[in-house]
Amino acid sequence: VVGAGLLGLYMAVTLTRRGFKVAVLEQRLLIGGIWSMYANSHSQVNSSEGGYSLKDVLGESGANRDHSTAREMITDIAKLAKEVDASTCCGVKVVRIAKHGDGYMTISQTDHAGTHITVSRGVVLAINDRVGIPRQITWAGQESFRGIVTTGTNDNLAHVDWRGKRVVVVGMGAFAIENTRTALEHGAEHVTVVVRRHGTVCPKIIDYLNFVKPFDSEFQHDTTSNIKQMHQWSALYRKSGATIPECWPEEIKHEGHTISVSDLWFVGHHMGKLCTKVATVDHLSAGSVHLSDGSRLDADIVVVCIGFTRNTALCEKLTGFDTMKTTNYVDKHLMYLADAEIDHGAFNWFFGSSVLEYAKFFTEVYVAGLEHEEQVGEMLWGADLPTTRIQDRKWSQFIASSSKLVKAAADGIPYFAEAAHSQVERRTRHFYDTLPPVAYVKANEAEWVELHTRLNGGTPVPPELQLPYFFKDAASWCEPRASLAGGT
Repeated sequence: VVGAGLLGLYMAVTLTRRGFKVAVLEQRLLIGGIWSMYANSHSQVNSSEGGYSLKDVLGESGANRDHSTAREMITDIAKLAKEVDASTCCGVKVVRIAKHGDGYMTISQTDHAGTHITVSRGVVLAINDRVGIPRQITWAGQESFRGIVTTGTNDNLAHVDWRGKRVVVVGMGAFAIENTRTALEHGAEHVTVVVRRHGTVCPKIIDYLNFVKPFDSEFQHDTTSNIKQMHQWSALYRKSGATIPECWPEEIKHEGHTISVSDLWFVGHHMGKLCTKVATVDHLSAGSVHLSDGSRLDADIVVVCIGFTRNTALCEKLTGFDTMKTTNYVDKHLMYLADAEIDHGAFNWFFGSSVLEYAKFFTEVYVAGLEHEEQVGEMLWGADLPTTRIQDRKWSQFIASSSKLVKAAADGIPYFAEAAHSQVERRTRHFYDTLPPVAYVKANEAEWVELHTRLNGGTPVPPELQLPYFFKDAASWCEPRASLAGGT
């Protein structure tokens, strides 16, 4: 397993428990992947707790806070890593993966011991795709700006006193939304988010519903409840004053964008603490950001969140392949397990847009390929399977391939359907044991009210002046099967 981030460690633990001998090779001297590399102290998971949880594999009851914090995730990742500690080698840079008989040679280098060759039956490349190096930019006049200009990762803003500050956030990905939340929750006077186009932001309950609403036999949600939640989501956009993404209603999000999750986005707009501006930054002056449309924003802090360079070239460099199967296989027993562009359909599939839920399923796929090679090999890495350029991997490809694998149960190949049903069953049980729909809606509505107070400097906002809560009926959209509702 190349990479000791969240996905690599999950794969390593699963394989070890199934009786395979595993080596985890990590280039850095620190495990944890992007959680230990780029996350801020105030970072939170962009999915509901149960949709991005290690509690099942750790064998723990209870839950982290909803939208787990960076500290909680790193703590759980460390517990996961402990189980494969003896099999994990840090400070090992993999430079090439080559065919060797019916398996592979992984060629690596260390600073002190030179070149090593590891021979194995298979290789899993668990190296991040979408998050490479944060993009940098410098504007004319930046040296004259009297405030702070920095990227919104790596705790670059941990020392900042946000109180009373005018903040400009450039970009609208997940880190932009996170830094907007951090600024306003810590007392910023106002945040302006400068965007090329409006990314999609959903309230927390939409993401929750994506995991908790029951699925039919083909892992689709009920159409009626889908329409209800989209109607309420659209109404929330309109009532709050936040700008609806330009791609709606034809597409849920712009190509190349992610979907961020934030209640504060809507409450902040409603309270006049937050707005967006479609433009680019032209230059800076002593206390202002000057935009391409000729307008000027007074600012004390400029937070750069213009994304990351994609990391797809590393997989190509290590393997010599530039295409792969849409089942995540590059070749026989050679899997590229990594996040990809979330294009469409994620809101109506059993692993949603959660990279961890995606990895849980495809880890089981990888194990099935090892344990039942003769039976399922052609379904996983066969020559006639759909292919994609590694640089063009998209979420919809994973959905289509996983759907086809699940449907193989009708042909007497049950492994993939069993894995999917087990995964959904465990996840749903976790949600119902820790924060079931009625309790979630009640807690989310209370948090909605509290957000108004927090953004109002601790002074409660009269109910008639608050942004209405649009999801009071959401629990009724989650009617579970009797076995789950009864707790048996």
